[in-house]
Amino acid sequence: MHAHRLEVSFRLIGYLAVAWLLSIDPVAAQCSSSQTPSCAIYDTCFEKTCRCENSQYPYFISYGKKYCDRFLTSASWSPAGATWRDKTLVCLQERILPVLPDSAALCDCKALKTAAFQIHVACYTQPGASVCDLGLNDWVTIYHIIDNRDLFSDPDSKAQILAVAHICVNNRSDGPIKVILNKIIDSLQ
Repeated sequence: MHAHRLEVSFRLIGYLAVAWLLSIDPVAAQCSSSQTPSCAIYDTCFEKTCRCENSQYPYFISYGKKYCDRFLTSASWSPAGATWRDKTLVCLQERILPVLPDSAALCDCKALKTAAFQIHVACYTQPGASVCDLGLNDWVTIYHIIDNRDLFSDPDSKAQILAVAHICVNNRSDGPIKVILNKIIDSLQ
């Protein structure tokens, strides 16, 4: 008798679990971040939730996914650079998720793009994995990955670069990177 009740209980739990899984929004199911760096979330979640790519304010595919792919496929990183890259990619994805609206009807592509670039600053300079702490070779790797037009023609991108450069200048001792950062700041102001 006890074994029969236990079997019925397990069967009921199984049915409830299946019903719960079937009720999950398929887009929301694709919007879970992973601790392993991946670029799939830009297609399966971000752009699927807010179709901004063909708007006046594209970001998710033509910027976010493009650079995610480039950063992940670059083999020029030092161990510290690879750690920074991985933690930064995960940070960006985790921090974008909460700013996505619950409904596609509520998408504001301009606000999402602006928020994403502000998130970049926090993720690039996060404690324990800051771009400011990387060596010159990793900075060169970053420079070669990013298109000059993205660095200097987009106002959100320029503001992001300027903010990161200021943070790094304030957190670095003298050296070649500080000289480069001061030149970047001078050229962007």
